[in-house]
Formats: sequence, structure tokens, C-alpha cells
Amino acid sequence: MRLRKLVAAAVPLPALLCLSLAGVAHADPLITMSANTAPLASSARSGDVDAGQQINAALSLKLHNQQALQQFLSDVQNPASPQYHHFLTPEQFNTAFGPTQADVAKAVSFLKQNGAKGIEVSGNRQAITFTGSAAQLESTFHTRLGNYTDTTNGRKFFANDSAPALPASVSSVVQAVVGLDNHAVKEHSATTAAPKVVKAVTPSILKTAYSTSGLSATGSGVNVGFVEFDGYRKSDITSYDSKYGLSGGTVTTVPVSGANYDSSPGDGEVEVDLDIEVVHALASKVSSYVYEAPNSNAGELAMYQKIASDARVNVVSISWGSCEPAEGSSAANSVNNAIASGTAEGITYFAAAGDDGTTDCARQTGSLSKAVDFPASSPNVTGVGGTQLTVTSTNAYSSEKAWNDGASAGAGGGGISTLFNAPSWQSHQSTTKRKVPDVAGDAASGSAYTIVSEGSSGNVWGTSGAAPLWAAFTALQNQVHGGSLGNLNPTFYGIGNGSSYSTGFHDVTTGNNTFNGTTGFTAGTGYDQVTGWGSFKGTGLSGLIG
Repeated sequence: MRLRKLVAAAVPLPALLCLSLAGVAHADPLITMSANTAPLASSARSGDVDAGQQINAALSLKLHNQQALQQFLSDVQNPASPQYHHFLTPEQFNTAFGPTQADVAKAVSFLKQNGAKGIEVSGNRQAITFTGSAAQLESTFHTRLGNYTDTTNGRKFFANDSAPALPASVSSVVQAVVGLDNHAVKEHSATTAAPKVVKAVTPSILKTAYSTSGLSATGSGVNVGFVEFDGYRKSDITSYDSKYGLSGGTVTTVPVSGANYDSSPGDGEVEVDLDIEVVHALASKVSSYVYEAPNSNAGELAMYQKIASDARVNVVSISWGSCEPAEGSSAANSVNNAIASGTAEGITYFAAAGDDGTTDCARQTGSLSKAVDFPASSPNVTGVGGTQLTVTSTNAYSSEKAWNDGASAGAGGGGISTLFNAPSWQSHQSTTKRKVPDVAGDAASGSAYTIVSEGSSGNVWGTSGAAPLWAAFTALQNQVHGGSLGNLNPTFYGIGNGSSYSTGFHDVTTGNNTFNGTTGFTAGTGYDQVTGWGSFKGTGLSGLIG
């Protein structure tokens, strides 16, 4: 199951701006934001966006001391460094790397001068969300907004015809303009009636098969965050806990930019239920914080920034994403900065790698070109691929193979990023670009997750179940090791490349993620781009972490 990303876009500014900018162009020249070019490939323009259409958008502000930040992110996960696990508070991060108050003031002043409404600065000063009409956005960012139709899949969207431009004095503090198009879509690909189910998994099966029962941990005292663009009903979570005799922790909704879908959840409700309930399956006593944001690029950025600035959660589970070409480098890099902030503060992020093999854009844009899912491709996130889990008659682990149900049922995502370079812990993997996934977990229809959603029990599958499975395991590790763990990828790759690999991981060596007629990757000994390093051996990996 995978949910993909819906976007929105917008920025507000008055026609008066045209005149004021034109009058000072010689003193403050316009700078084109080339990374903000809209994804218009294979699309036909069908006219201008209505001038009065209101659009939500955001400015992502530049971080400072980027080289020092990258060094800190490396040192904070290096056991040999004095900085090891000395995570920062949001205040400390802002002081060392964040935009200054002067940067924020310059950007806010620019937006106000151009008529922006609803201006909201994120707690860590990295993002400024706002609303404006299409006409205002065109005037402010010196581009036209057009209505388009994707000729591959027929989907209609709006987008900026050309890259936006900002006065040089403003572009000096702005990394990106986010939300001038709504091309990227978070699709819901969950299936709740699985004809291929061999043995659906329940909390007892997961605990036994993945060896977490012996950890003497329940997730108590650990806070888990969920990235969501839809709502849920607490009665479903309570029913799930009751059905399996779990002592569930608190579940709290955290509205972002005014979004709260719980009174009337949409078709993404099953995703939210799956995320929370799978975490409860292994770590029932965690405190869950369900972040709900507008289904837009601006909403996405605001949510990740709020998670980082709140510094409330230890682990984050992400089952919503976009293929990299649809997400675009501007939005992806802006969100990646927010996630880097959270990582520096000790938050561990897990994201589903997608359900379309190496053709991650298939359901979003119809393209069968090779692509990977974001944010699983972020170097600050652990990307989670999929497996088919087989257990014995006593629910003990028997085997796993790469998840590939074929046809419309899905296959585990994996491949090579086009946006992010290979981090140091992965650079030996014979590529200059980031590879995904990093790890894997149960995701197949044959071993689907039994959950409660909309008042009924059903079976659901996909990497959207594998991501919260790893988040749950890591919540147990937070309790076992007495604190936050941050980005675990350096640890996982260190173990995978060392003599203790078989102690911590189930190495998945069979299967592939060839899908949609496009040749993918084949699972094999050690790391591969289908299942990463494999799934966790609960007690074994626990002894190697921290």
C-alpha cells in the first residue's frame, strides 16, 4: 500500500508589485530560481489559471554553514567522535545553521509588500507559508500560471510556465518557491481485499517472526510521529488494540496549517490506520502524534518543518511520497533540509520505498521510466523496501523473499536517486548517487497486515506497512537504549558491511522488483536495491545498536 502526494501551489501578491519592482530593477535585479522549473514534460497547456484562484505556497529559506552541518550529521553518528549522539535542540540548530531573524524579516517584508495573506513562519524559521491569488503569484514571481493536462495519464494540473524570479536581495535568503504547481500527486494504492493472502500477520506473528518479544520493551516513554495527509477515527485504533489485547498509548492529532481530517476522513483513512496500528503491533505503549497537513507541497513542507521545530517525537513513520521527477528538486531539497534538522535533533525517519518496483512514477504520471520515491531517497531517511514473509506453524520466522506480486498488486520500490548524491556510508556501493532502499520488511499481499479501518477488519499490504514496522522496532530501541538515535543508516551500513551482519539482519537473497515490464533489480547476498540489507532480527539487531 502506498499513498502518493497531492500538491497545491500558490503565492499572493498585488499588481502594484509589478510597478514597484520595475522601478527598482536596475538596483535589485531579478534572479531566476532555475531549480523551480515546473515538471511540464509530456503535458499540454489548455489556458491560464483563473486570476482569482487562491493558491497556498511557501518560501523555503536557505540554511547557513551547510558544510559544517554535513560534518555534524556525520559526527553525531560516529562512535569515535566526541559529538556522538550529542543531538541539538531546535534552538541550537537554529543558532548554528538556521535562517536568521533578519533573513525571515526580509522574506516576510517581501511577501507583505506583494499582498500575501495568512503568512506563517515555521518554528525553526526555515519555511514561510502564505496564500495568494494566481494573479498575485504571477506578478510576484514573474511567471505565468497555466492549466495543463498530462498527456500520459490525462490528469489535469496547474503549473508555472517558467521558473520564477525574485529580486536579488530576496533570492539571497530564499532557497526555493514551493507550491507554484500541483503536478505531484500522493496516490492511494492500498488494497484491503487480498486474494493472494496466505497468512495475514497479526501482532503476535510479527513479534515472534521478527524476534522482538525478548526485548522487554513496549515503547513506553517513546513518542512516534506520523506524516499524514488524511484522518482517522480513534475508535478504529481502540478496536485494534482491544482485538489483540494491546495496551495502547495515547494518540494525538497535530494539525498543521489548519488541517484536521479526523471528523471526515477521506480515502486515505486506511493508510493512517495502518501506520498507527502496525506501530502498536510491536510497540503498543508509544505515544503517537499524527501530523495532518494540507495535501500540497506547501503543506508537506510545513509539516516536516513543524515536526523538526516541535522536537516532540523520537521516530517518524512516512507512508506518503512522490516519485522524484514529480516531486521536483526544489520541493525535495526543501523538505530534505527540514528532515536534516530533525535528524540533527535525534529524530529517526523511516519512509516507504514505494510499490511500483523501479518505475515509481507509474501511478503518478504514467511514466515507466526508472525512478525512486521521495522522501525514501533522502540521505537523512531510512528507505524501507518490501518482502514476502513466511512463518512456521508456530509463527517463527521461516523465510523472506523480495515482494513482487506483479500486475496491480505491486512490487517493492528500489533504484538510484537522481536528486541526492551517495552519502559517505553508501559511497562504496559503486555509484555516485543515493541508492534505495536501505532495509526492508513485510509488505506482500500473501502476508498482508490485518488492521481495523472504518469499523471493520481487513487485510492491507505494501511498503506502507513495512515503514511503520521499522518505526515500531526503533521505538523499542529508543526505550532499550534510553534515548533518541537519529539517522540509523550509518549504523545499518556499518553492521551490513561487518562481521555481525547475520546477527542483526535477515539477508533476503531471492526475488526481484521487475515491474510494469521494466527490468528491475534482483535480491542477492548482502545489500541490494530490492530489499536493502534485509529485515531486522529483533534481539540480534538491538544488541548492535546504540
